[in-house]
This record gives sequence, C-alpha cells and structure tokens, in this order.
Amino acid sequence: MIRDTSPSDKHALLQIIKDSGQFDDESLLYVESTLDTHLTEGSDSLWLTADDGEPVGVSYCNPEPVTSGTWNLLMLWTRKDREGQGFGAALVAETERRLRAKGARLLIVETSGLPDFATARAFYAKCGFIHEATIKDFFAAGDSKLVYTKLLLQS
Repeated sequence: MIRDTSPSDKHALLQIIKDSGQFDDESLLYVESTLDTHLTEGSDSLWLTADDGEPVGVSYCNPEPVTSGTWNLLMLWTRKDREGQGFGAALVAETERRLRAKGARLLIVETSGLPDFATARAFYAKCGFIHEATIKDFFAAGDSKLVYTKLLLQS
C-alpha cells in the first residue's frame, strides 16, 4: 500500500535512505530536516511511504520553482531486502496519480551516469521516463547527471 508519510514513519524511512549508501551525514541531516518541516509545518512537497506492514519505501518530490506544473522526483528508495518487489513502481505510479490530480504537467527525475546507477536508469525507462539531457561532470569529475522526464498531462 502506498500512503502519505506520517511522523511514525520517520525513523524507518531515514534508515532506508541511510542504508542506500548514497548520502553522507550532512545530506542525511538535510533530508531529515526537510522531512521534519513537511511533517510539522506542512509543505508543497509530496512524501509517500510504501507500507507492507511497516515502511519499506519512500518517494519525495517538489514542485519546481518558476515553472508551470513541473515537479521533480528528488528521492525514490526501497528497503534493500524489498527491492524488485514492485514497491518502487507503485511509489512512482501513486506519485504520478497524485501529481495529475494537482494539475502537474511534467515530472522530472535526475540520476547519476555512473555504472552503479544503471539499474536506476533502467527502472526509470521501464516506468516511461525519457532520457532528456546529460550534464557532464555535474556531481563530480566523471560523474554526469542524467535528467529523465515524463509528461503527465498534455499542455
């Protein structure tokens, strides 16, 4: 089941994000602060939790400033022992459904061009995202940012 993220999910979701190995301590603090703000003060962000009796995945996206209906899927993770079981696809599908209901027009997602991210890139393609752009050496020398897009509503 995919549902809104609640305060009781916080610890489990932060552990999933930490276990991904993709975030240093400073980045984890930023994610925690962003989630705390969303949970306590509300925000335009969309945080969703994949729940299978306990949190097993998370997605987080924001509207892009100075755009008309463009959102950025900033985070999508499933617990390592639950990868390949459909939770990521379910999170993407529910994210898209909710964004369409908000009138969102375009969803973007960014990932690394490094070989370790080949599975993520294949996943986004399978979900219908199109590779739109590559920004060479974005994250670090030799680590390009790949931008994928998916049209949610016709303009």
